[in-house]
Amino acid sequence: MKIVVLGASGNAGGRIAALLAPGLSADDELVLAGRSQRKLAAARVAVQGPAHVLLAPADVQDLPGIQQLVTGSDLVVVAVSRPDLVGDLARIVLDAGADWCDTMLSSPTKLAALRTLEPEIEAAGRCFVTDCGFHPGLPAVLVRWAGGQLDDLVEADVMAGLRIDWRTETLAASTVEEMLTELSDFDLTTWVDGRRRRLSWRECPTIDFGEPIGRKAVVPMALAEMDDLPRQFTSLRRCGFYICGFSPPMDYAVLPLLIAMAKVPALRGPAVALTRWSMRHLASPPPPHRLVVQLDATGQLDGSPATASVSVAGTDSYLLTAAPVVACLRRVLDGSDRRVGLHLQGQLVTPEPFLVELARFGLAVHTRVEKG
Repeated sequence: MKIVVLGASGNAGGRIAALLAPGLSADDELVLAGRSQRKLAAARVAVQGPAHVLLAPADVQDLPGIQQLVTGSDLVVVAVSRPDLVGDLARIVLDAGADWCDTMLSSPTKLAALRTLEPEIEAAGRCFVTDCGFHPGLPAVLVRWAGGQLDDLVEADVMAGLRIDWRTETLAASTVEEMLTELSDFDLTTWVDGRRRRLSWRECPTIDFGEPIGRKAVVPMALAEMDDLPRQFTSLRRCGFYICGFSPPMDYAVLPLLIAMAKVPALRGPAVALTRWSMRHLASPPPPHRLVVQLDATGQLDGSPATASVSVAGTDSYLLTAAPVVACLRRVLDGSDRRVGLHLQGQLVTPEPFLVELARFGLAVHTRVEKG
């Protein structure tokens, strides 16, 4: 088996390769591809396992080079922030007869490009998994887990609390561009009674995430993986994903400006520079740091009111991104969760073994179901 990781010189791509490698065999080939030879060499040090590892300097903008690189591959992991290239890259992967996985943020541009190829993906018998990571990627898994624990799922809210030192994070220009695109498309909607409902800022709740994150105001964030949940669980009256902000100066002063700038093409360059500066100087709290994605659900169990809760937490933002990706890929590669077609990670994986795998990777996973 040949697996190619595009973007392996980046933080998330390198971590994905490192987590994926121990599960491969000596007959497998793992190709680490990226723009920086120096960073690829550093990523190679962290990759341990019997598979044959190759380093391949590559730029995703060089489409003929990528086509040559993925020839003969079985799986291509796309860990680069280039939604504008998804259509071309997906076509190359499909023509190579390989499966696909990407870690890009959920955007209309990316999803539209992939859905255009969906009939061909199915006809070729390939498995394409998109919206992989922790947001997107985890929220729908947690709701589906709760739906398997309760007889009737009535309310299911997923919250993400972040306390990150952005000064230690490497923010590539393409990553910042992707963040700005997400901001420009930001949609304050959640699901109520089977329909999307836009919340006002005053309706946004405050959640206690525990220490060290504390109490944070959260806002709803529309994710494609949540859209099918009201149809999957017909008893579901309310369902949404909410995420906390960065800091008061960042949230109330800089973000509104960035959202406005992101919608003006001529201001994208200054917006990237402002984002990088503000993330390091206005959005970085002192230690300790932590990230958590948690679900609180209510419903019925054995005829009585019941609650179900689950949380996934860690201190390393890249581990929280990479671990769900690799937990998904392991089950795709062994056939447990491989299904032909185009799938969202949050809707593809089987929740229980997926959560067990996350715990094996070192994330803190806690579940609880209670009656009454």
